Amino acid sequence: MNPACPVYIVDHDSKTRQYLVGVLRREGFEPTPFSCGADFVESLDFLPPGIALLELRLSDRSGLEVQEEILSRRLDIPVIMMSASGDIPTAVDVIKRGAVDFLEKPFAESLIFKMLANVQPILERRIDIQRRREVAAAHLESLTKRERDIVRALGSNGSNRDVANALQISVRTVEMHRASIMKKFGVKKFSEIILALPESGLP
Repeated sequence: MNPACPVYIVDHDSKTRQYLVGVLRREGFEPTPFSCGADFVESLDFLPPGIALLELRLSDRSGLEVQEEILSRRLDIPVIMMSASGDIPTAVDVIKRGAVDFLEKPFAESLIFKMLANVQPILERRIDIQRRREVAAAHLESLTKRERDIVRALGSNGSNRDVANALQISVRTVEMHRASIMKKFGVKKFSEIILALPESGLP
């Protein structure tokens, strides 16, 4: 277990925040408290990868809404959902919606550390996925509108000729755009770009 891992505590209850900050800091973690979901969401673009301890019923919005926002932007911040009124159906629901675990309040310190240890390997994998997603998105951003159209068309298993016919351009033009796209992505096979499309955010 890497105790230096950042842990984000999102809870409107000040006693819970203070307790978790003290417990985690004592064990060498790097806890950062947030009193509401809005503050945490606004900070997402600036936070290093870490684990979120997220209250299900926040004072300003649903924890599920915050979780959805996290998942859409930061895969490298896995969520452990917390609640004082949890039950099995609730736990199953939040995990189905993307949480990696569910923590029912009140909880023992040993359980917190056990969960964090279990989540850290997930965090490491997601850091890699997030990095690939950002690289693919940056490459996609460098493409022209026409190049994006060609990527979409070729991603649908179209041949150069099929794409040329669909876009009403010559096969040679498709080939030239294809070469330019590969150069921008820094790959030697167009299939590598196709594999990266789900991570790039191409609509």
